[in-house]
Amino acid sequence: MGINRLPLEDDVRTVGARGKKGGAEPLNLAKFLDRIPPHDLQAEAFVLGSMMCESKAASIAVEELEAVDFYVGHHIVLFSELKKMFARIENLDELIVRNELKRLGKLDECGGADELSRLVQETHSPANIEGYCRIVRENAIQRELIIASAKILQSVQTPEGRDGEYLVGMAEKLVYDISDNRKTEDAVPMSEILVGIGNQAEAAYRARQEGREIESLALATRFADLDKLLAGGFWPGELIILAGRPSMGKTTFAINIARKVATDHESVRKPVAIFSLEMPKEQVAKNILCAESKVSGYKMRNFNLNAEEYENVVEASKTLQNAPLHIDDTSGLAVDQLRARCRRLKHRHDIGLVVIDYLQLMSPPAGGKRGNRQEEVSEISRGLKAISRELNIPMIVLSQLNRSMEKRDNDDKRPALSDLRDSGAIEQDADVVIMLYREEYYDIEKNTNHVNHGEALVLKNRNGAVGMAKLTFIKDELRFESYHPDHTPAGGN
Repeated sequence: MGINRLPLEDDVRTVGARGKKGGAEPLNLAKFLDRIPPHDLQAEAFVLGSMMCESKAASIAVEELEAVDFYVGHHIVLFSELKKMFARIENLDELIVRNELKRLGKLDECGGADELSRLVQETHSPANIEGYCRIVRENAIQRELIIASAKILQSVQTPEGRDGEYLVGMAEKLVYDISDNRKTEDAVPMSEILVGIGNQAEAAYRARQEGREIESLALATRFADLDKLLAGGFWPGELIILAGRPSMGKTTFAINIARKVATDHESVRKPVAIFSLEMPKEQVAKNILCAESKVSGYKMRNFNLNAEEYENVVEASKTLQNAPLHIDDTSGLAVDQLRARCRRLKHRHDIGLVVIDYLQLMSPPAGGKRGNRQEEVSEISRGLKAISRELNIPMIVLSQLNRSMEKRDNDDKRPALSDLRDSGAIEQDADVVIMLYREEYYDIEKNTNHVNHGEALVLKNRNGAVGMAKLTFIKDELRFESYHPDHTPAGGN
Protein backbone atom coordinates (compact mmCIF):
# COMPACT_ATOMS: atom_id res chain seq x y z
CA MET A 1 0.00 0.00 0.00
CA GLY A 2 1.37 3.42 -0.95
CA ILE A 3 1.57 6.36 1.47
CA ASN A 4 1.65 9.73 -0.27
CA ARG A 5 2.58 13.12 1.03
CA LEU A 6 -0.03 15.81 1.60
CA PRO A 7 -1.96 16.82 -1.56
CA LEU A 8 -0.73 20.40 -1.91
CA GLU A 9 0.16 22.68 -4.79
CA ASP A 10 3.36 21.81 -6.64
CA ASP A 11 4.75 25.34 -6.75
CA VAL A 12 5.62 25.48 -3.05
CA ARG A 13 8.12 28.22 -2.31
CA THR A 14 10.48 28.99 0.54
CA VAL A 15 9.40 31.68 2.99
CA GLY A 16 11.29 33.68 5.59
CA ALA A 17 11.35 32.55 9.21
CA ARG A 18 12.93 34.43 12.10
CA GLY A 19 16.00 32.69 13.48
CA LYS A 20 17.26 32.58 17.03
CA LYS A 21 19.43 35.66 16.53
CA GLY A 22 16.63 37.69 14.98
CA GLY A 23 17.76 37.30 11.37
CA ALA A 24 15.62 35.98 8.56
CA GLU A 25 16.29 32.34 7.78
CA PRO A 26 14.80 30.49 4.83
CA LEU A 27 12.13 27.92 5.65
CA ASN A 28 12.00 25.20 3.03
CA LEU A 29 8.26 24.68 2.84
CA ALA A 30 8.53 21.97 0.20
CA LYS A 31 10.81 19.90 2.44
CA PHE A 32 8.51 20.47 5.41
CA LEU A 33 5.41 19.33 3.52
CA ASP A 34 7.19 16.30 2.06
CA ARG A 35 7.19 14.64 5.48
CA ILE A 36 4.74 11.81 6.03
CA PRO A 37 1.62 13.38 7.61
CA PRO A 38 0.27 12.23 11.01
CA HIS A 39 -1.63 8.95 10.81
CA ASP A 40 -2.01 5.63 12.62
CA LEU A 41 -2.41 2.57 10.38
CA GLN A 42 -3.27 0.27 13.29
CA ALA A 43 -6.02 2.51 14.63
CA GLU A 44 -7.57 2.76 11.17
CA ALA A 45 -7.38 -1.02 10.75
CA PHE A 46 -8.92 -1.63 14.19
CA VAL A 47 -11.85 0.70 13.40
CA LEU A 48 -12.60 -1.11 10.15
CA GLY A 49 -12.14 -4.55 11.69
CA SER A 50 -14.40 -3.65 14.63
CA MET A 51 -17.13 -2.52 12.25
CA MET A 52 -17.15 -6.01 10.73
CA CYS A 53 -17.21 -7.68 14.15
CA GLU A 54 -19.89 -5.87 16.13
CA SER A 55 -22.98 -3.83 15.22
CA LYS A 56 -22.51 -1.44 18.15
CA ALA A 57 -18.95 -0.68 17.05
CA ALA A 58 -20.13 0.02 13.50
CA SER A 59 -22.80 2.38 14.83
CA ILE A 60 -20.24 4.37 16.86
CA ALA A 61 -17.75 4.55 13.98
CA VAL A 62 -20.38 5.79 11.53
CA GLU A 63 -21.37 8.51 14.02
CA GLU A 64 -17.83 9.59 14.95
CA LEU A 65 -15.95 9.47 11.64
CA GLU A 66 -16.08 10.42 7.98
CA ALA A 67 -14.29 8.66 5.13
CA VAL A 68 -11.88 11.61 4.75
CA ASP A 69 -10.64 11.01 8.31
CA PHE A 70 -8.77 7.92 7.08
CA TYR A 71 -5.31 8.26 5.58
CA VAL A 72 -4.74 5.02 3.66
CA GLY A 73 -6.43 5.00 0.26
CA HIS A 74 -8.18 1.63 0.46
CA HIS A 75 -9.23 2.38 4.07
CA ILE A 76 -11.05 5.48 2.79
CA VAL A 77 -12.95 3.44 0.20
CA LEU A 78 -13.73 0.59 2.59
CA PHE A 79 -15.10 2.86 5.33
CA SER A 80 -17.27 4.65 2.79
CA GLU A 81 -18.72 1.33 1.61
CA LEU A 82 -19.18 0.00 5.16
CA LYS A 83 -21.10 3.15 6.07
CA LYS A 84 -23.47 2.62 3.11
CA MET A 85 -23.91 -1.06 3.98
CA PHE A 86 -24.64 -0.33 7.64
CA ALA A 87 -27.52 1.92 6.60
CA ARG A 88 -29.15 -1.19 5.04
CA ILE A 89 -27.68 -4.10 7.01
CA GLU A 90 -27.44 -3.75 10.79
CA ASN A 91 -25.14 -6.72 11.47
CA LEU A 92 -22.09 -6.68 9.23
CA ASP A 93 -19.52 -9.48 9.12
CA GLU A 94 -16.59 -10.42 6.90
CA LEU A 95 -18.66 -12.68 4.64
CA ILE A 96 -21.45 -10.16 4.05
CA VAL A 97 -18.96 -7.35 3.40
CA ARG A 98 -16.87 -9.46 0.99
CA ASN A 99 -19.90 -10.53 -1.04
CA GLU A 100 -21.32 -6.99 -1.17
CA LEU A 101 -17.99 -5.52 -2.31
CA LYS A 102 -17.62 -8.28 -4.92
CA ARG A 103 -21.13 -7.55 -6.21
CA LEU A 104 -20.29 -3.85 -6.50
CA GLY A 105 -16.97 -4.57 -8.17
CA LYS A 106 -15.06 -2.79 -5.36
CA LEU A 107 -13.39 -5.68 -3.55
CA ASP A 108 -9.95 -5.05 -5.04
CA GLU A 109 -10.31 -1.30 -4.48
CA CYS A 110 -10.84 -2.05 -0.77
CA GLY A 111 -7.68 -4.18 -0.51
CA GLY A 112 -9.04 -7.60 -1.55
CA ALA A 113 -10.45 -10.60 0.36
CA ASP A 114 -7.21 -11.30 2.22
CA GLU A 115 -7.13 -7.72 3.53
CA LEU A 116 -10.68 -8.03 4.89
CA SER A 117 -9.71 -11.25 6.71
CA ARG A 118 -6.61 -9.61 8.17
CA LEU A 119 -8.61 -6.61 9.44
CA VAL A 120 -11.08 -8.86 11.27
CA GLN A 121 -8.48 -11.28 12.66
CA GLU A 122 -6.15 -8.55 13.98
CA THR A 123 -8.84 -6.49 15.67
CA HIS A 124 -8.03 -6.61 19.39
CA SER A 125 -11.38 -5.67 20.86
CA PRO A 126 -14.41 -3.95 19.29
CA ALA A 127 -15.19 -2.65 22.80
CA ASN A 128 -12.36 -0.14 22.33
CA ILE A 129 -13.93 1.37 19.22
CA GLU A 130 -14.32 4.84 20.75
CA GLY A 131 -10.60 4.98 21.53
CA TYR A 132 -9.71 3.83 18.01
CA CYS A 133 -12.02 6.47 16.52
CA ARG A 134 -10.47 9.16 18.70
CA ILE A 135 -6.97 8.34 17.42
CA VAL A 136 -8.11 8.38 13.78
CA ARG A 137 -9.96 11.67 14.26
CA GLU A 138 -7.06 13.39 16.05
CA ASN A 139 -4.65 12.48 13.27
CA ALA A 140 -7.12 13.74 10.67
CA ILE A 141 -7.39 17.08 12.48
CA GLN A 142 -3.60 17.41 12.54
CA ARG A 143 -3.46 16.74 8.80
CA GLU A 144 -6.16 19.35 8.16
CA LEU A 145 -4.21 21.88 10.22
CA ILE A 146 -1.05 21.17 8.22
CA ILE A 147 -2.91 21.68 4.95
CA ALA A 148 -4.52 24.90 6.27
CA SER A 149 -1.09 26.16 7.40
CA ALA A 150 0.36 25.45 3.95
CA LYS A 151 -2.46 27.35 2.27
CA ILE A 152 -1.89 30.29 4.60
CA LEU A 153 1.84 30.33 3.86
CA GLN A 154 1.24 30.13 0.13
CA SER A 155 -1.36 32.93 0.18
CA VAL A 156 1.08 35.18 2.08
CA GLN A 157 3.88 34.35 -0.36
CA THR A 158 1.64 35.19 -3.34
CA PRO A 159 -0.95 37.69 -2.03
CA GLU A 160 -2.05 38.71 -5.55
CA GLY A 161 -3.06 42.18 -4.44
CA ARG A 162 -5.02 41.05 -1.36
CA ASP A 163 -4.35 43.19 1.71
CA GLY A 164 -3.29 41.99 5.15
CA GLU A 165 -6.77 42.15 6.67
CA TYR A 166 -8.14 39.90 3.92
CA LEU A 167 -5.31 37.40 4.44
CA VAL A 168 -5.90 37.35 8.21
CA GLY A 169 -9.61 36.77 7.65
CA MET A 170 -8.86 33.97 5.21
CA ALA A 171 -6.44 32.36 7.67
CA GLU A 172 -9.00 32.53 10.48
CA LYS A 173 -11.66 31.01 8.25
CA LEU A 174 -9.42 28.08 7.29
CA VAL A 175 -8.73 27.25 10.94
CA TYR A 176 -12.26 27.93 12.21
CA ASP A 177 -13.74 25.79 9.44
CA ILE A 178 -11.81 22.83 10.80
CA SER A 179 -13.36 23.46 14.21
CA ASP A 180 -16.85 23.94 12.75
CA ASN A 181 -16.68 20.74 10.74
CA ARG A 182 -15.52 18.81 13.82
CA LYS A 183 -18.24 19.92 16.23
CA THR A 184 -20.35 17.03 17.40
CA GLU A 185 -23.08 17.48 19.97
CA ASP A 186 -24.37 14.22 21.36
CA ALA A 187 -27.90 13.90 22.68
CA VAL A 188 -27.97 14.60 26.42
CA PRO A 189 -30.06 12.41 28.76
CA MET A 190 -33.15 14.08 30.21
CA SER A 191 -31.90 13.27 33.71
CA GLU A 192 -28.74 15.31 33.14
CA ILE A 193 -30.69 18.28 31.77
CA LEU A 194 -33.06 18.20 34.74
CA VAL A 195 -30.14 18.41 37.17
CA GLY A 196 -29.11 21.75 35.66
CA ILE A 197 -32.69 23.07 35.67
CA GLY A 198 -33.17 21.91 39.25
CA ASN A 199 -30.02 23.70 40.41
CA GLN A 200 -31.20 26.94 38.78
CA ALA A 201 -34.67 26.62 40.31
CA GLU A 202 -33.22 25.95 43.78
CA ALA A 203 -30.89 28.97 43.54
CA ALA A 204 -33.80 31.22 42.53
CA TYR A 205 -36.01 29.85 45.33
CA ARG A 206 -33.37 30.38 48.01
CA ALA A 207 -32.63 33.90 46.76
CA ARG A 208 -36.33 34.78 46.95
CA GLN A 209 -36.62 33.31 50.47
CA GLU A 210 -33.61 35.32 51.64
CA GLY A 211 -34.74 38.55 49.97
CA ARG A 212 -31.81 38.56 47.56
CA GLU A 213 -31.97 39.54 43.90
CA ILE A 214 -32.57 36.48 41.74
CA GLU A 215 -29.73 35.85 39.35
CA SER A 216 -30.87 35.48 35.76
CA LEU A 217 -29.16 34.40 32.56
CA ALA A 218 -31.19 37.04 30.72
CA LEU A 219 -29.51 40.28 29.67
CA ALA A 220 -31.71 43.10 30.95
CA THR A 221 -32.44 45.90 28.46
CA ARG A 222 -33.25 48.27 31.36
CA PHE A 223 -36.56 49.13 29.69
CA ALA A 224 -38.91 47.98 32.43
CA ASP A 225 -41.99 47.02 30.40
CA LEU A 226 -39.91 45.29 27.74
CA ASP A 227 -37.91 43.27 30.27
CA LYS A 228 -41.14 42.19 31.91
CA LEU A 229 -42.51 40.91 28.58
CA LEU A 230 -39.27 39.08 27.82
CA ALA A 231 -39.02 37.42 31.25
CA GLY A 232 -36.00 39.47 32.24
CA GLY A 233 -34.54 40.57 28.91
CA PHE A 234 -32.65 38.94 26.06
CA TRP A 235 -31.48 35.37 26.62
CA PRO A 236 -28.23 33.66 25.57
CA GLY A 237 -28.23 32.42 21.98
CA GLU A 238 -31.31 34.42 20.96
CA LEU A 239 -31.59 36.19 17.61
CA ILE A 240 -33.60 39.37 18.16
CA ILE A 241 -34.94 41.20 15.11
CA LEU A 242 -35.62 44.89 15.74
CA ALA A 243 -37.59 46.34 12.84
CA GLY A 244 -39.13 49.66 11.90
CA ARG A 245 -39.60 52.13 9.09
CA PRO A 246 -36.74 54.59 8.37
CA SER A 247 -36.47 57.34 11.04
CA MET A 248 -38.73 55.40 13.42
CA GLY A 249 -35.82 55.24 15.88
CA LYS A 250 -34.65 51.63 15.65
CA THR A 251 -30.94 52.55 15.51
CA THR A 252 -31.36 54.89 18.46
CA PHE A 253 -33.25 52.23 20.41
CA ALA A 254 -30.64 49.55 19.69
CA ILE A 255 -27.63 51.64 20.67
CA ASN A 256 -29.45 52.79 23.80
CA ILE A 257 -29.83 49.15 24.81
CA ALA A 258 -26.12 48.66 24.05
CA ARG A 259 -25.25 51.75 26.13
CA LYS A 260 -27.32 50.61 29.10
CA VAL A 261 -25.86 47.09 29.00
CA ALA A 262 -22.26 48.37 28.83
CA THR A 263 -22.65 51.09 31.47
CA ASP A 264 -24.73 49.09 33.94
CA HIS A 265 -23.54 48.28 37.47
CA GLU A 266 -20.07 46.78 37.29
CA SER A 267 -21.29 43.43 38.60
CA VAL A 268 -23.78 42.96 35.75
CA ARG A 269 -22.42 45.05 32.85
CA LYS A 270 -21.44 43.19 29.70
CA PRO A 271 -19.08 44.08 26.85
CA VAL A 272 -21.03 44.94 23.68
CA ALA A 273 -20.07 44.85 19.99
CA ILE A 274 -21.87 47.20 17.60
CA PHE A 275 -21.54 46.55 13.87
CA SER A 276 -22.70 49.68 12.05
CA LEU A 277 -22.93 49.06 8.32
CA GLU A 278 -24.65 52.37 7.58
CA MET A 279 -23.23 54.96 9.99
CA PRO A 280 -19.52 55.75 10.63
CA LYS A 281 -18.18 54.79 14.03
CA GLU A 282 -17.61 58.42 15.00
CA GLN A 283 -21.31 59.19 14.50
CA VAL A 284 -22.35 56.10 16.47
CA ALA A 285 -20.07 57.18 19.33
CA LYS A 286 -21.42 60.74 19.17
CA ASN A 287 -25.02 59.48 19.31
CA ILE A 288 -24.21 57.34 22.34
CA LEU A 289 -22.54 60.34 23.97
CA CYS A 290 -25.66 62.47 23.34
CA ALA A 291 -27.89 59.91 25.02
CA GLU A 292 -25.55 59.51 27.99
CA SER A 293 -25.06 63.25 28.50
CA LYS A 294 -28.67 64.22 27.64
CA VAL A 295 -27.40 66.86 25.24
CA SER A 296 -29.10 67.71 21.95
CA GLY A 297 -27.73 65.87 18.94
CA TYR A 298 -28.07 69.05 16.89
CA LYS A 299 -25.80 70.91 19.30
CA MET A 300 -23.38 68.01 19.54
CA ARG A 301 -23.01 67.93 15.77
CA ASN A 302 -21.13 71.24 15.75
CA PHE A 303 -20.17 71.18 19.46
CA ASN A 304 -22.28 74.30 20.01
CA LEU A 305 -22.50 73.72 23.77
CA ASN A 306 -23.01 76.04 26.72
CA ALA A 307 -21.02 75.60 29.93
CA GLU A 308 -23.50 73.22 31.59
CA GLU A 309 -23.85 71.08 28.47
CA TYR A 310 -20.09 70.91 28.07
CA GLU A 311 -19.68 69.66 31.64
CA ASN A 312 -22.39 67.05 31.04
CA VAL A 313 -20.52 65.85 27.94
CA VAL A 314 -17.24 65.65 29.87
CA GLU A 315 -18.82 63.59 32.65
CA ALA A 316 -20.59 61.32 30.16
CA SER A 317 -17.30 60.81 28.32
CA LYS A 318 -15.65 59.61 31.53
CA THR A 319 -18.42 57.06 32.00
CA LEU A 320 -18.25 55.85 28.42
CA GLN A 321 -14.45 55.62 28.42
CA ASN A 322 -14.79 52.85 31.00
CA ALA A 323 -17.66 51.18 29.16
CA PRO A 324 -16.74 48.01 27.24
CA LEU A 325 -18.27 49.15 23.94
CA HIS A 326 -16.66 48.08 20.64
CA ILE A 327 -17.77 49.66 17.34
CA ASP A 328 -17.05 48.25 13.87
CA ASP A 329 -18.22 50.33 10.89
CA THR A 330 -17.11 48.06 8.04
CA SER A 331 -19.64 48.42 5.23
CA GLY A 332 -21.02 45.43 3.32
CA LEU A 333 -19.85 42.99 5.98
CA ALA A 334 -20.37 39.35 4.99
CA VAL A 335 -21.65 36.70 7.40
CA ASP A 336 -18.36 34.79 7.48
CA GLN A 337 -16.45 38.02 8.20
CA LEU A 338 -18.87 38.85 11.00
CA ARG A 339 -18.44 35.38 12.48
CA ALA A 340 -14.65 35.75 12.55
CA ARG A 341 -14.83 39.20 14.17
CA CYS A 342 -17.40 38.12 16.75
CA ARG A 343 -15.26 35.13 17.65
CA ARG A 344 -12.23 37.39 18.18
CA LEU A 345 -14.25 39.81 20.32
CA LYS A 346 -15.67 36.93 22.34
CA HIS A 347 -12.20 35.52 22.89
CA ARG A 348 -10.51 38.84 23.71
CA HIS A 349 -13.28 40.74 25.51
CA ASP A 350 -15.98 38.14 26.34
CA ILE A 351 -18.71 40.18 24.65
CA GLY A 352 -22.21 39.55 25.98
CA LEU A 353 -24.26 41.29 23.27
CA VAL A 354 -23.94 41.96 19.52
CA VAL A 355 -25.86 44.68 17.67
CA ILE A 356 -25.99 44.77 13.84
CA ASP A 357 -27.29 47.81 11.98
CA TYR A 358 -28.69 46.56 9.68
CA LEU A 359 -29.44 43.18 8.05
CA GLN A 360 -30.26 44.36 4.51
CA LEU A 361 -26.80 45.97 4.21
CA MET A 362 -24.99 42.69 4.88
CA SER A 363 -23.50 40.45 2.20
CA PRO A 364 -24.15 36.70 1.98
CA PRO A 365 -21.33 34.33 2.99
CA ALA A 366 -18.35 34.15 0.65
CA GLY A 367 -18.78 31.30 -1.78
CA GLY A 368 -22.52 31.08 -1.10
CA LYS A 369 -25.11 30.90 -3.84
CA ARG A 370 -25.98 34.19 -5.48
CA GLY A 371 -29.68 33.85 -6.15
CA ASN A 372 -32.37 36.46 -5.79
CA ARG A 373 -32.31 38.86 -2.86
CA GLN A 374 -34.79 36.82 -0.82
CA GLU A 375 -32.51 33.79 -0.98
CA GLU A 376 -29.50 35.89 0.00
CA VAL A 377 -31.30 37.43 2.96
CA SER A 378 -32.45 33.96 4.04
CA GLU A 379 -28.83 32.76 3.98
CA ILE A 380 -27.70 35.81 5.97
CA SER A 381 -30.47 35.28 8.52
CA ARG A 382 -29.53 31.63 9.06
CA GLY A 383 -25.88 32.61 9.41
CA LEU A 384 -26.67 35.20 12.08
CA LYS A 385 -28.74 32.72 14.03
CA ALA A 386 -25.87 30.23 13.89
CA ILE A 387 -23.42 32.83 15.26
CA SER A 388 -25.68 33.75 18.19
CA ARG A 389 -26.10 30.05 19.03
CA GLU A 390 -22.39 29.31 18.69
CA LEU A 391 -21.28 32.21 20.92
CA ASN A 392 -24.29 31.72 23.25
CA ILE A 393 -25.04 35.43 23.41
CA PRO A 394 -28.06 37.50 22.31
CA MET A 395 -27.75 39.25 18.94
CA ILE A 396 -29.90 42.28 18.04
CA VAL A 397 -30.26 42.64 14.28
CA LEU A 398 -31.98 45.69 12.83
CA SER A 399 -34.20 45.18 9.79
CA GLN A 400 -36.24 47.29 7.44
CA LEU A 401 -39.98 47.00 6.87
CA ASN A 402 -41.87 47.04 3.58
CA ARG A 403 -43.51 50.25 2.42
CA SER A 404 -46.80 48.43 1.85
CA MET A 405 -47.80 48.95 5.47
CA GLU A 406 -48.11 52.69 4.86
CA LYS A 407 -50.67 52.13 2.09
CA ARG A 408 -53.22 50.48 4.33
CA ASP A 409 -56.69 51.97 4.18
CA ASN A 410 -57.18 52.18 7.94
CA ASP A 411 -55.48 54.75 10.16
CA ASP A 412 -53.61 52.18 12.23
CA LYS A 413 -50.11 51.91 10.76
CA ARG A 414 -48.80 49.53 13.41
CA PRO A 415 -46.51 47.00 11.71
CA ALA A 416 -47.12 43.25 11.49
CA LEU A 417 -44.76 40.29 11.03
CA SER A 418 -45.75 40.15 7.36
CA ASP A 419 -44.18 43.60 6.90
CA LEU A 420 -40.63 42.32 7.37
CA ARG A 421 -38.70 43.14 4.23
CA ASP A 422 -37.10 40.69 1.76
CA SER A 423 -37.67 37.31 3.35
CA GLY A 424 -39.98 35.24 5.54
CA ALA A 425 -36.84 33.48 6.80
CA ILE A 426 -36.13 36.49 9.02
CA GLU A 427 -39.29 35.84 11.01
CA GLN A 428 -38.65 32.10 10.98
CA ASP A 429 -35.07 32.31 12.27
CA ALA A 430 -35.73 34.97 14.89
CA ASP A 431 -36.41 34.05 18.51
CA VAL A 432 -37.80 37.51 19.23
CA VAL A 433 -39.23 40.08 16.82
CA ILE A 434 -39.70 43.64 18.10
CA MET A 435 -41.16 46.39 15.93
CA LEU A 436 -40.99 50.07 16.82
CA TYR A 437 -43.99 52.31 16.31
CA ARG A 438 -44.59 56.02 16.98
CA GLU A 439 -47.90 57.63 16.03
CA GLU A 440 -46.35 61.08 15.64
CA TYR A 441 -44.16 59.68 12.84
CA TYR A 442 -47.16 59.67 10.49
CA ASP A 443 -49.04 62.84 11.47
CA ILE A 444 -47.55 64.95 14.24
CA GLU A 445 -50.36 67.53 14.11
CA LYS A 446 -53.03 64.86 14.45
CA ASN A 447 -51.13 63.08 17.21
CA THR A 448 -50.08 65.99 19.43
CA ASN A 449 -51.09 63.94 22.47
CA HIS A 450 -48.57 61.26 21.52
CA VAL A 451 -45.45 63.37 21.02
CA ASN A 452 -42.43 61.56 22.47
CA HIS A 453 -44.45 58.37 22.92
CA GLY A 454 -43.21 55.12 21.45
CA GLU A 455 -44.17 51.48 21.43
CA ALA A 456 -41.98 48.39 21.27
CA LEU A 457 -44.30 45.76 19.81
CA VAL A 458 -43.12 42.25 20.69
CA LEU A 459 -44.80 40.33 17.86
CA LYS A 460 -42.87 37.10 18.27
CA ASN A 461 -41.34 35.63 21.40
CA ARG A 462 -40.41 32.01 20.97
CA ASN A 463 -40.16 31.38 24.70
CA GLY A 464 -42.56 33.87 26.22
CA ALA A 465 -45.33 36.40 25.88
CA VAL A 466 -46.06 38.88 23.11
CA GLY A 467 -47.43 42.35 23.68
CA MET A 468 -46.59 46.03 23.75
CA ALA A 469 -44.04 47.87 25.90
CA LYS A 470 -44.49 51.62 26.17
CA LEU A 471 -41.48 53.88 25.67
CA THR A 472 -40.60 57.53 25.93
CA PHE A 473 -38.69 58.86 22.92
CA ILE A 474 -36.57 61.97 23.45
CA LYS A 475 -35.69 62.71 19.84
CA ASP A 476 -33.35 65.67 20.41
CA GLU A 477 -31.16 63.67 22.76
CA LEU A 478 -31.25 60.50 20.63
CA ARG A 479 -32.58 58.63 23.62
CA PHE A 480 -35.29 56.15 24.55
CA GLU A 481 -36.36 55.66 28.15
CA SER A 482 -38.93 53.60 29.98
CA TYR A 483 -42.37 55.19 29.62
CA HIS A 484 -43.02 58.41 31.59
CA PRO A 485 -46.61 59.63 31.05
CA ASP A 486 -45.86 63.18 32.24
CA HIS A 487 -42.69 63.62 30.15
CA THR A 488 -42.48 66.94 28.31
CA PRO A 489 -40.36 67.32 25.19
CA ALA A 490 -36.80 68.57 25.58
CA GLY A 491 -35.52 71.64 23.81
CA GLY A 492 -36.07 71.40 20.04
CA ASN A 493 -33.45 71.45 17.33
